[in-house]
Amino acid sequence: MSGLKYTSKLADKRVLILGGTSGIGFAVAEASLEAGLLVTISSSSEPKLSKALDRLRSSAAYVPTSVAGGEIPRLTGFTCDLSGPSTVEQSLKTLLDQATLEGRHKFDHVVFTAGDALALMSVGQITPAGYERAAAVRFMAPLMLAKLLSDGTYFNHGVRSSITFTGGTNTEKPIPGWAVVAAVGGACEGLVRGLAVDLKPTRVNLVNPGAVQTELFDGFGKGEQLEAVLDGFKKGTLTGTVGQPEDVAEAYLYFMRDKFVTGRCLGTDGGRLLA
Repeated sequence: MSGLKYTSKLADKRVLILGGTSGIGFAVAEASLEAGLLVTISSSSEPKLSKALDRLRSSAAYVPTSVAGGEIPRLTGFTCDLSGPSTVEQSLKTLLDQATLEGRHKFDHVVFTAGDALALMSVGQITPAGYERAAAVRFMAPLMLAKLLSDGTYFNHGVRSSITFTGGTNTEKPIPGWAVVAAVGGACEGLVRGLAVDLKPTRVNLVNPGAVQTELFDGFGKGEQLEAVLDGFKKGTLTGTVGQPEDVAEAYLYFMRDKFVTGRCLGTDGGRLLA
């Protein structure tokens, strides 16, 4: 494997995936294991974290090995609550201290896929507190994470390292009632470009997924009700499909692998912006 030019690019590098217990984040974790990375996932829920670790350990990609004299297992996981604006920085610092053994074993890549329930509100309902809630996990947490990674205590800065955030196509093509969500997404895109400059040569990018069928789709109902929702999403694409997490995960692996890409936003959306 070590002699292969492409498939070994990420072998034995360390990646932290925030929100790696379900949906796109879980698929990125699974794909990262297949690529030979040492994977750490986080979640605010201990039960979800435990279940995700069990699923990953049972996958064909998992090999129960470790590096650094046994200090760093192939797969680890920690809880981290990102929902409180006043506590998010300390929560992230605690996570990074735990996962790197207080900076002794730094990360080479960080992927942020964590999210919460979308704070949908009409323009007439917008309040400062409402925006703060909408931005807590999807913007404030990435911002504080970047701060903590910036000085190199927990992260190996360099052109072979990457930080990848997650947005959505509604930033570019919002539907009615999504002004606040689009604003948060736009803030993340601006943050990525600014960080790409400030953290150079470390590469900072963002993935903008379209409609991706994850566990969140369970809230749309079952059977015919769910099929009707899926059909609606399909009609809004050029491919006539709804995204799957294992497809979208490829975008995150691409950003890790290509050391010539930074400050970019990559859509994986079935052509929604052109439909």
